[in-house]
Amino acid sequence: MRPLRDPELSGHKEKKVLQDELENRSNQVRCAEKKLQHRELESQEQITYIRQEYETKFKGLMPASLRQELEDTISSLKSQVNFLQKRASILQEELTAYQGRR
Repeated sequence: MRPLRDPELSGHKEKKVLQDELENRSNQVRCAEKKLQHRELESQEQITYIRQEYETKFKGLMPASLRQELEDTISSLKSQVNFLQKRASILQEELTAYQGRR
C-alpha cells in the first residue's frame, strides 16, 4: 500500500516552484531593462555624434555672419516663446479666477 501524499508538502513544493519561476522572470525583466537602457544610451551617443558632425560640416558651409544672424534669431524666438508662455499662463489664471466668481 502506498503512503498518502501530504497536501501541505505538495503545496509547499508548488509554491517554491512558483517563487523560483517568479524570481527567474524578474531577473529576465531586469536584464532586459538594463539592455534597453544600454541601447538607449548608445542611441543617444550616436545622435550626439551625428549632430556634432552635422554642425561641424554645416559651419564650414555657412558664412560666420549668417550663422551669427541665425543664432541671434533663434535666441530672439526663444525669448518670445518664453514671454508668450508666461502671458498665456497669466491669462489662464485670470480666466480660471473669472469662472470661479461666476
